[in-house]
Amino acid sequence: MVSEGLTVNHIAVKYGQNLVVDDFSLTLAPGEIIALLGPSGSGKSTILRAIAGLEPLVAGSIAWDGVDVTHVPTHKRGFVLMFQDGQLFPHLDVAGNVAYGINSLPGPTRDARVAELLELVGLADYGKRPITALSGGEAQRVALARSLAPVPKVLLLDEPLSSLDTELRGRLAAEIRTMIRARDTAAIYVTHDTSEADAVADRVVLLQ
Repeated sequence: MVSEGLTVNHIAVKYGQNLVVDDFSLTLAPGEIIALLGPSGSGKSTILRAIAGLEPLVAGSIAWDGVDVTHVPTHKRGFVLMFQDGQLFPHLDVAGNVAYGINSLPGPTRDARVAELLELVGLADYGKRPITALSGGEAQRVALARSLAPVPKVLLLDEPLSSLDTELRGRLAAEIRTMIRARDTAAIYVTHDTSEADAVADRVVLLQ
């Protein structure tokens, strides 16, 4: 059976009385990477949070494989949101951070997946390192590995490179595309940087 992927159908989101997202629709095929590109205040992050289930809709619906998930709790959707700052846990080492969302797996299975993902993001020998010893680029690689660990149906990335300098952003954007492609994961990537969107995405959706 062919997967239908993600369907975002005419959604609207309010903050108080302010309509932040109005009548937004999107389809995302399995394995496809889409960039949401637009200035601050255009609703990019709100759309991402709504898809993740962190913001309630006042109109519209969200579906995966034709099944409505609009009212499904965040932790049961199978979507993973990678925040702008990565939100790594300083009390855990690199491997502990990557394993955080898959601790229910049997030890050998969990450890093998952590090792596989650290190799994928170019940090194969970093498992025992403290988070505080990482550079900004390394920390974002660890955050990406942790986000991919649960094998999400959709990976949602909220400006993951915005805190890095321009040269590093350009290099990591292309690498992130390669890493996501290697896992054949569908992804929505929020950015305000045109070159970053072009480097990462198969398709770019412009927001005003």
